[in-house]
Amino acid sequence: MKATPLQLRWICLASAMLALCGCVPSPTPVALTGHANTNTSVVRAADVSDDPPSLRVASVERAARGMTVRVRSLGCQHLGTASAVAVGPRLLVTNRHVVEGTTTLELNFWDGTSARAQLESVSVADDLALVQVSTRLPAVATLVTGDVAQGSRVLVAGYPNGGRQAVSNGALIEYAPLEGQPDATPVMRLSITIEPGNSGGPVLNHAGDVVGVVFGVETATGYGLAVPASAVERLMEGDGSRSASAVCS
Repeated sequence: MKATPLQLRWICLASAMLALCGCVPSPTPVALTGHANTNTSVVRAADVSDDPPSLRVASVERAARGMTVRVRSLGCQHLGTASAVAVGPRLLVTNRHVVEGTTTLELNFWDGTSARAQLESVSVADDLALVQVSTRLPAVATLVTGDVAQGSRVLVAGYPNGGRQAVSNGALIEYAPLEGQPDATPVMRLSITIEPGNSGGPVLNHAGDVVGVVFGVETATGYGLAVPASAVERLMEGDGSRSASAVCS
């Protein structure tokens, strides 16, 4: 039986689509360089579902409020403002570049109180630092060290531009290897806009648990980058170089 003109058009269209599917090149990896508060690049992302499950944003904001701290670092001819996460009654984690070259850390909490902090240790492989504080912290985060599934909805808490605490939501796109740093933990690529001052803030899941720590921004897209919570756990277990005080070069 002969095909009608309409059937022929559909056959041609289907053939063209199949040909296109067979000829799409593989994504080209893009190098990741730099560190937090500088634009960086990572390998190209996989697609994220348009209809992920909704998050209990209000509950996560309440959980983030006490555990997220504003950090003001002073010393070595610089003044910086960033964020940090409480991972123990007197222990914070933030980015290494936030406290590097710092002589004094001033911490501001969501309720308006303040405290001074002492630098305890720095991770060499990842952009993380543990900070011992001089006062008991109002809330301690729960770390989730297992991998979060790609496409999962997450939130970022912090103090963008040194202002009031803010929470932004988006998705985990993928885990991206750091080019030229084979020992570094693959970083989390997030569809969340990161502002200066967000560095060191937590990445939270739908239950308000910490799954990562923000450290940078992707050049091409403006997506956020974070170190997974598994690296934080290793640092807390002693996997990192120790420093009693900052050294200014």
